[in-house]
Amino acid sequence: MSASSEIRIVSLAPSITEAVCAVGAGHLLVGRTSACNYPPEELADVPVIGGFGVPSLELLAKARPTLVLETALADESIGAQLDAMGVPRKRIRCRSLNDIPAMLREIGALTGHADDAEVLASTLAQKLCELKSAPRNSDAPKVYAEIWHDPMTTMGKKTFLSDLIKLAGGRSIGDGVEKDYYQISPEHVISTNPDVILCLYMGAREGAADALKSRPGWQHIKAVHNAAVYDGLANDILLRPGPRVLEGVAQLKQCFSGKPK
Repeated sequence: MSASSEIRIVSLAPSITEAVCAVGAGHLLVGRTSACNYPPEELADVPVIGGFGVPSLELLAKARPTLVLETALADESIGAQLDAMGVPRKRIRCRSLNDIPAMLREIGALTGHADDAEVLASTLAQKLCELKSAPRNSDAPKVYAEIWHDPMTTMGKKTFLSDLIKLAGGRSIGDGVEKDYYQISPEHVISTNPDVILCLYMGAREGAADALKSRPGWQHIKAVHNAAVYDGLANDILLRPGPRVLEGVAQLKQCFSGKPK
């Protein structure tokens, strides 16, 4: 893989796919997952070879990759099968906010786009540092982010979304929980009385905010009473640690200020 023209990449994670394109190496992609949907114009002709972390080994082999990039596999035995096929595989860490600049640099080095990646990673790291060091509002809004409605599921403090909420000036009601994601009771949400509620379901669900606001006993929650319940947000950005992270922060800031686009 001394020349980029010899590299044929299959990406098994949407965050990695975005990063490959962001550093200027999108033309090297020969396979992606069904969850890899951005940027659409660059991915239109890239074959889908399976789901997020669940490739079809037959379709993957057909793509003839020289490198498979992944961040997590649904079943680790898939990795062993890829290794047995002789397909070079690289696991790239991209679970948290702090992983993003390093992920961009690593992908840049792997694809022959190190210079472009360094410019992007350095700029992003600087802006994230500025956001982290900005003065914190002692009256930061309490935020409840609902990842799924049945059962009601939210996230703990060690997640990408929790980091984004903090950067945008809010504080997640799940920040006292060590788990990544966990089920939460309606009573706990009511007693916590969040100022802002985000409906971030990964499946299409029309009227999520209206359905939430009609739940018994929720009419007196500050977020519901003050019309600060939001759906239709850019879930792909808010739940995906990738190069569009600053767009996610900007969108959350608009929600917290009561002025979403």
